[in-house]
Amino acid sequence: MSTSLEFKYRIIYESLSRFSSTLSRSMTLEEVRSCLQRQVKYLFDYQLIRFCFYQQEYVIVCSLTPVSSQIRSGGLDLMWAYEQRLLADNVPVITEDQALISENVRQLSLQLPCTPSELWGWNNVFSADSGIIVSVYSGLDRQFQSTDVPVLKITLENLYAKLLSIQLIEELGKSKKEIEQALLGVQEKNAVIARLVATQDEIIRSRTQELEEKNTKLLQLSRQHAHIIREPLTRILSLTYMVEILPADEVVTEILPLLVTTSTDLDTALQQVIKSIDSELGYPG
Repeated sequence: MSTSLEFKYRIIYESLSRFSSTLSRSMTLEEVRSCLQRQVKYLFDYQLIRFCFYQQEYVIVCSLTPVSSQIRSGGLDLMWAYEQRLLADNVPVITEDQALISENVRQLSLQLPCTPSELWGWNNVFSADSGIIVSVYSGLDRQFQSTDVPVLKITLENLYAKLLSIQLIEELGKSKKEIEQALLGVQEKNAVIARLVATQDEIIRSRTQELEEKNTKLLQLSRQHAHIIREPLTRILSLTYMVEILPADEVVTEILPLLVTTSTDLDTALQQVIKSIDSELGYPG
């Protein structure tokens, strides 16, 4: 192996080591973008490279030029039309079609020093619904070559693992937040239920105490008014006894009128007792 080739591989190995080390410490998409911006240009040549990470319909797109970069996340609409075709048919692209290249570059918000002359594109599938679509735009001054493909694949494997972990952490964070919000809602509902139970307990206690007080008062009133009822009731019992021993004509002429009068007295006494009880217990008259 020639000295120049050994030197090239050593540079690539050191660059890959720095890239992997820096990427492993990246915890956010912005840190990933910064790592790619600083390290990828030492791995192979390009005028523009786009990494489109996808997980079902969630997409992260990072666009790099040798001097600038941007990263965005969202839906499949972040992909360019040709990238969506790569996603659909999974057919690699190596083309010098200037119409296609120009159409793509016009959608880029980053500035390029010149229009690329060649496009390399792959859909690198890592699972059933997840992978990275990579597009490398090169030109005469920055020529991507077939010998760069193994290095690019290593780059993609590292990048995919990092973006997948960030995406999973974000999903876990969202799930945790949703669980915390649901738990907070349950706690709030429990607090409302506890207040309602406490209120009902207080109402029951108050009503029970009120009933106990009324029952006690009713017993006291019953004892107090018992003699009012007992007097006419005793007379009625006495008259009833006399009905059994007196002749029929005396019962009709003397006892029956007295029974009527005494019954009326008993009714009047009962009405007075009821009225008195209602008044004492606070019932409407």
